[in-house]
Amino acid sequence: MSEERVPGPAEFAFRMLGIRLYRWQAVMLEAAVRPHSRAALVAANGSGKTAAVNVPLLLYFLWRWPRGRAMVTSGSWSQLKNQLWPNLCKHEGLFLRMGWRFGAERITTPEGGFIAAFSTNDPGRAEGAHEDLPGNAPVLLMVDEAKSVGEPIFEALGRCTPTFFVLTSSPGAPTGTFFRAFRDPDWAGMYYRVRATFDDCPHLPESRRKRARVQYGPDYERHPVYRSMILAEFTEGSDACIISRELLLEQIAHKPLPRPGEAYAGVDWAAGGDETVLAIREGNMLRVAWHARERNTPKAAEQIVGQLRALGVDESNAWGDACGLGTAVMQAAKEMHDWRFTYFNGGLPAEDREHYQDLNIEAWMFFRSSLEKGEVCFADGLDEECIRQLTDRYLMWDSKGRLRCERKDEMRERGVHSPDRADALVMAWWAGRYMAYGDDAVEEAAPTLAVPRAGVFPRGGMF
Repeated sequence: MSEERVPGPAEFAFRMLGIRLYRWQAVMLEAAVRPHSRAALVAANGSGKTAAVNVPLLLYFLWRWPRGRAMVTSGSWSQLKNQLWPNLCKHEGLFLRMGWRFGAERITTPEGGFIAAFSTNDPGRAEGAHEDLPGNAPVLLMVDEAKSVGEPIFEALGRCTPTFFVLTSSPGAPTGTFFRAFRDPDWAGMYYRVRATFDDCPHLPESRRKRARVQYGPDYERHPVYRSMILAEFTEGSDACIISRELLLEQIAHKPLPRPGEAYAGVDWAAGGDETVLAIREGNMLRVAWHARERNTPKAAEQIVGQLRALGVDESNAWGDACGLGTAVMQAAKEMHDWRFTYFNGGLPAEDREHYQDLNIEAWMFFRSSLEKGEVCFADGLDEECIRQLTDRYLMWDSKGRLRCERKDEMRERGVHSPDRADALVMAWWAGRYMAYGDDAVEEAAPTLAVPRAGVFPRGGMF
């Protein structure tokens, strides 16, 4: 290849691959191939970073340096297999005449260069992928969906000496290498940073943003999913807790008018020295109806069933935590008191599996959104313990970059007790999320209410 006039990656993408780039895509491509550069891209969901940045960059690298070695990994192997690699192979016909060979996880040149994908399961392999390089052959290391890649992988990659190092992802947890590349002042100047929001992607339909604003409430710009998928921003600082104290106190002080509706119950069962808690939702009114520390399983079942019957809660509307001790207690309630609970298993997958790790965080975030919309009426107020439990649980991220609740063992490590009352309140509110209110205003709006998927609520247990 002549060295007199070598096009850059943006020109290569347009002239050879036929990709029309946005400005931020062209800027990222050019920044990524500066000698011994580090470039990081954080982008809104659906921005086109795979097809218009990662793919042309990898193909340009191998076209420009046929003996070079490009290695790409991701926090999601399915992302590599189902998105990155098919988009690479779309351009196979352009390079066959040059002797390139396209395999399932590897593209090779006659000169010995290659593009290879590897899993992040083994940090040692990440480091070993850099070994036995031919002299003067450049190396490109790319980490796709970098928000989901663990620090052991980044530590292994840090022991490599690539010519080019590229990170791309949507935002994730406010910790780790990808976050620090953008937000850590000590890392200023270490990475060339590019950020692409929804507004930088004209191909994205405005209906997506409007739908997200409705879904994530009036305070949508603080919602971590909206911040990630639309604003390409990390969630940090005052948003570390799932529910802020300021938000909850505002709702208690300016509670909406009570609205009648069916009664629903959420029961969090005691484990060890924790409390068994019964919370009741009637229409938009929410309260803790009963709580006690009861280690005797049959006794706990008897007490709760007695409370539910006294309060007039329909059996089908009584939900109980099915994790740990809860299943045994609810089985005892069925056998001894002829009462069948609907099982709430917070560890099962969320309905929105892309953004939430499990049903537990989905229920908590739904409750938070309801508070922001001013929908929750604490008719009897809340005691200080309920307030503390609702506002002292951290928002966390899992290994795939999805939101999750701080686990109870993590809370104990920082000296915070189990949020039994908070879990019961959240469960009761979630249980009644498809309820029709008894007043005319809601009846008129009924066609806009969400409808549950078929099969979500089988009799005798949700799951």
